[in-house]
Amino acid sequence: MKEAKPVKKRKIPWGMLYIAATIIAVILFGVFNREFGNVFYTITHLAPGFLTAGVVVTVIYFFFEGGIIRLLMHSQGIPMSLGSSMKIGLIGIYYSYITPSSTGGQPMQAAYLKRDNVPVGLSTAVLIMKFFCFQCAFVLCSVFALIFMHEKLAAENPGLLPFIYLGMAINGGSILFFGSMFFRPVLGVICRFAKWLTGRFPKLSERFHAVETIDKFERDFDSYTDDFKEKKKSVIWGILLSVPQFLLQMSVLYFVFRSFGYHQAGYLEIVAVQSLLQLSVSFMPMPGASGAQEIGFSNFLRPYFVNNDLYAAVMVWRFFTYYLVVIAGALVVVADQFFYGRKKPAQPPDGGEN
Repeated sequence: MKEAKPVKKRKIPWGMLYIAATIIAVILFGVFNREFGNVFYTITHLAPGFLTAGVVVTVIYFFFEGGIIRLLMHSQGIPMSLGSSMKIGLIGIYYSYITPSSTGGQPMQAAYLKRDNVPVGLSTAVLIMKFFCFQCAFVLCSVFALIFMHEKLAAENPGLLPFIYLGMAINGGSILFFGSMFFRPVLGVICRFAKWLTGRFPKLSERFHAVETIDKFERDFDSYTDDFKEKKKSVIWGILLSVPQFLLQMSVLYFVFRSFGYHQAGYLEIVAVQSLLQLSVSFMPMPGASGAQEIGFSNFLRPYFVNNDLYAAVMVWRFFTYYLVVIAGALVVVADQFFYGRKKPAQPPDGGEN
């Protein structure tokens, strides 16, 4: 009598489900955002040269994002092409834009890097350092913007100043917090707290080997942060390169402003206003600071868009700085998942050994 062969479990195609979910999310994103549809009509009536310039500076911004990640990875002895680092950068921006308080970007970047055999401790150290570099540039540029615009804001719109000061305090505090993680005592406290927290759920902790995972993460993170301390040059370069990257991101508004035919304010003034707007809404918890960005734009930019086209300007600006990035990120996520699924080696069948 033949022994019955064990029935193989049908493998759930998580990769394809993930692709389908991403496509559906983007479709729903377009369906439920009315301004997303209206923006195309508005764009056709604007100066195409300035709109093209807005797209170009956004693409250059992505190059800087990838270049800085590549620089920090190379400082840790991890080879990475510019294309791969740009992909990781765009994926991080995409998930930051669609999750509350931008919480999804770095964890997803670490997950994608783990697929490429980059240890979680190393990738987390690099990504936190990347965030630290950008925050330093963000706060530095915002300080200069506030000095440049303070007198005008105090005279014409003093109600905005408390939000700017609050944003400065929160973003400055984030630099101190994330910078402190590169000191062993602080990292130890954070990891002990993580162990205590996972200990509240013993079954899940045991199932996912939480304590061992946290210990390994602490060892990896600690060793790689020591490397960063010894390679301060790469961190300084990361901060210096983050300054033009931030200015490129803030420059999109200037080209939107000019595309509407306005020229009563110069480049530096518009970039300074955009920097302070970003500073005052960056801590809002909604994905992409939605709602706060639009309200903030109306309050900060009302004196500049004076021909009853403020709402149209908000739509176009958000399209280029948010919606277009979300679409590009979704396309990268789908394409990457598709090609990764094709390259992934087949798993050996269970029970193959005698």
